[in-house]
Amino acid sequence: MTEKVKGFILRDDTAKEMVQYADTLAANICGDVTTSQIRNAYGTVKKLEMMNKFDGKAHRQLLLLKPKLAYARGRTENKKRPAFEKLEQALGAAIDAVSIEQPETFKRFCSFFEAILAYHKAHGGK
Repeated sequence: MTEKVKGFILRDDTAKEMVQYADTLAANICGDVTTSQIRNAYGTVKKLEMMNKFDGKAHRQLLLLKPKLAYARGRTENKKRPAFEKLEQALGAAIDAVSIEQPETFKRFCSFFEAILAYHKAHGGK
């Protein structure tokens, strides 16, 4: 799974597969992961995106999103934790694929995250 997600970020020709993956992931987690849990992380990404410059400082803040996701997982109810772990693993792999030397990877990451959020809502995520 993580290699597939990294491919979405590293390659520009995987948009169709990325959208399908985001749809499937969102459908699988929508009953157990809340929109506000996703939006907490998405807010950080949106702030970085609005900076219009992906540099070392922005990359550092993006990497620090991984411990925030781990913290959110820890706060999640035990029975709902596996669903959150799926989201955390997908986003973690995508974050790992983002490179300062290739700013377009950050743009692809933002698109991937936005697709997950949109499909989550479409599937009835609360």
